[in-house]
Amino acid sequence: MEHLTGIGVELWDAGFGNKSRLWPLYLITTLVIAVALYRVRGERQPFLQWLMPKAVWLHPSHIVDLKVFALSRLLTVAGAFNVIALSTIVAPFVAAHLPLPQLAEVQPHPIVIALLLLVVSDFATYWVHRLHHEVHILWPFHSLHHSAEVMTPVTVYRKHPIYDLTKSVIHGAMIGLTQGALLALFPGGVTMGLLLGVNTGYLLFNMLGANFRHTHIWLSYGRVMEHILISPAQHQIHHSIDPAHHNTNYGEVLAIWDWMFGTLYVPQEAEKLKFGLGDAHGNRLAQRHDSLTAALVVPIRDSLGQIRKKLRRKRTNAKSSVTPAE
Repeated sequence: MEHLTGIGVELWDAGFGNKSRLWPLYLITTLVIAVALYRVRGERQPFLQWLMPKAVWLHPSHIVDLKVFALSRLLTVAGAFNVIALSTIVAPFVAAHLPLPQLAEVQPHPIVIALLLLVVSDFATYWVHRLHHEVHILWPFHSLHHSAEVMTPVTVYRKHPIYDLTKSVIHGAMIGLTQGALLALFPGGVTMGLLLGVNTGYLLFNMLGANFRHTHIWLSYGRVMEHILISPAQHQIHHSIDPAHHNTNYGEVLAIWDWMFGTLYVPQEAEKLKFGLGDAHGNRLAQRHDSLTAALVVPIRDSLGQIRKKLRRKRTNAKSSVTPAE
């Protein structure tokens, strides 16, 4: 009985704990912001119909979201995406072997550490995200997320396990390298316990409207701030099928990476968006991830197809480059 209770606690923590976007505190702050937006904009329809329309929450796409969410939480409890475990292996190794000067008398403030780890984590997120868009073999695993035709806060978990695993490995390695460098630079002033406990940046990010990123509710930070922080509106644009929006706004928290690498899109005004997978002309593609089985199998099949296509091209190029014997 105790074992079952422990599993239940772990499942709750994976789905609704303080590391989840669906932690009750984040949902409460989302609700508070929603009430403010509803009143300021003078919406006429009833509040719950505006916030949670049946057409969205009962849409077949959202039902798939719920199924993928349940599976991903089970896999998380099983330890499939344990970033902390990888970073705790990498960090001590780096600390022991990285030739850095030791600043034993310096004790960096936890907020400084939190900001540094946020920057490193967000930089990793940007490149993981961008690579999954631009590398043909990886795109199928991320296309599941983009196939959502309606969005709710649960849609953030509409991700293929292979995408989650890839992201976890890269994040774990980069965060571990950063933690190791801090441990090497500040022996005694920085501990592994402190590094693992710092998540202030993401706490603020999630409390200040992150759940609106995967919704139909437009929330912009304004042209100036949207060069620094990715707003919910900018992430909704990232999900748009409009060709003008394709391959933009890869960042999670910070917009500086998109700004720096030429992928930033800052809206001039509120835009009417359609979500899902679209072709080069902005036409929505047929839904191929319409069940949990399809959500898991179709990306693997598509990725293998890309690998076979690449191998065929290599063989063709190799044959065409052979010079006939004289």
